[in-house]
Amino acid sequence: MPSSSLKSGQGLKRVYKRPELPITAVLGSAFLIYGILYHAAAFAVLGAVFSYDRSSSETTILMNIRDISYIVFTIVGAIIVPRWSARNIIVACLSLMAICSLAVSFQSHNFALAEFLFCLTGGSFALVRLAAYWLISLESEKKGQHARRIMHLEGMYLLGVALSYGLFLPYIQDIDSSWTHAYWILLPFLIISIGFQFLHYHYPLRTKPESWKNEFRHASKSLNGLLVNSILILSIFCVFIASIIYVHFEEWANIFAVKLIDLRTKQFYNLGVLAVIFFVMAVSRLFIGVILQRAGRFMIFVFCIVGVILLVLWNSDIFKDTIIIAASELNNISPYSLLLAATAFCLAPILPIIYAVVITQASERQQPLVIGLLLGITTLAKLIFTSFSVKSYDYFVDYTAFYLILIPLALLLVLFFLAYSDLSRDSRLFHRKEKQSKIPKKTRRTIEKRFQMARREERIRRKIKKDLSN
Repeated sequence: MPSSSLKSGQGLKRVYKRPELPITAVLGSAFLIYGILYHAAAFAVLGAVFSYDRSSSETTILMNIRDISYIVFTIVGAIIVPRWSARNIIVACLSLMAICSLAVSFQSHNFALAEFLFCLTGGSFALVRLAAYWLISLESEKKGQHARRIMHLEGMYLLGVALSYGLFLPYIQDIDSSWTHAYWILLPFLIISIGFQFLHYHYPLRTKPESWKNEFRHASKSLNGLLVNSILILSIFCVFIASIIYVHFEEWANIFAVKLIDLRTKQFYNLGVLAVIFFVMAVSRLFIGVILQRAGRFMIFVFCIVGVILLVLWNSDIFKDTIIIAASELNNISPYSLLLAATAFCLAPILPIIYAVVITQASERQQPLVIGLLLGITTLAKLIFTSFSVKSYDYFVDYTAFYLILIPLALLLVLFFLAYSDLSRDSRLFHRKEKQSKIPKKTRRTIEKRFQMARREERIRRKIKKDLSN
């Protein structure tokens, strides 16, 4: 524009455009933070002797409070999420965690505050996970895209779990410092994650029910319809069995590390072996998520299950027939430990694939309830089966106990095949089918007679008209 056409005092306006991030990056930042926050309960148990003057067995209540709160809020969230936008839910949960983390950092020896912290951690993470899953379902156009996004979010969560070892372990090792001091480092990242939620515009406001009463009524009707759905029940069994497999594998990782590492010289948690396992699982989900949009979900699922079965047999044979000398240093660990990492790599994508397959079959209003059921069943299975998994290694030889994982693996493959084949046959299986109004047979005959009489009268009328014209 020529300068002469501009009025006095008027210049060219510079338009600033707000930066936008992909939805996976925005939601993934929250999952990364919650991976650290949720797994912090394990370090609270380790640091219980120095922080609360209590034994580790007494402070395991922190982990139970966290899991129970998570289970409760997965059901409550199915009612809350449809009424509020996903951004408001995630920002509110992250803000509450930032405030509570700040309070715990100052009150490092208050056990009641720690109980409230992990109650809030479990409940808020359930709401964030449910809101993120529903938002992804609303915005994903294809099933492969939906599965890829869920896989990436779960990969970011496991990456946060792996990073929690590097954040909390230095404070656990230092007797003079409390484990709660790690929240000072975590606080800026919580604020950054809150800011990330405003860098994506795809947070659509959905139609809301008129009142909470209608929302409860809709949830009750949907729940009654879903609980009698055989395919959804079959899918819940798949999630339950997959969660059992994860718990059994984590216990095997502990036993494996004990045999490979000499614990007389170094503590197990100092070496961070589990951190490496969680990091491998995070890489697996991020990598599988990239190829999931091109490859079929069922084929990847079968590949992972078969890979885990073969690696379990290989691991158990090595422990059965080979004498492995424990290493006193980390760089002297046996190369057989790579088999454990390979097993973790194949095991990680199984549960997110089940989530993606089941969620895409529900309607938009049923999805929060379906997601809540799946997430709640996952944590409930882990909470119940943890003690049984530990006892199984007390009653059996290590490699024999690890053979037990083959039973749920084979059962999971069969159940998922049955569920996937039925879901592929009917893409609207979770929808309540409306009854078609059928006309009674007597009424139908009356209508047919009237129609025939009308046609007969029309033919007679045409014939009379033709005769008159002639």
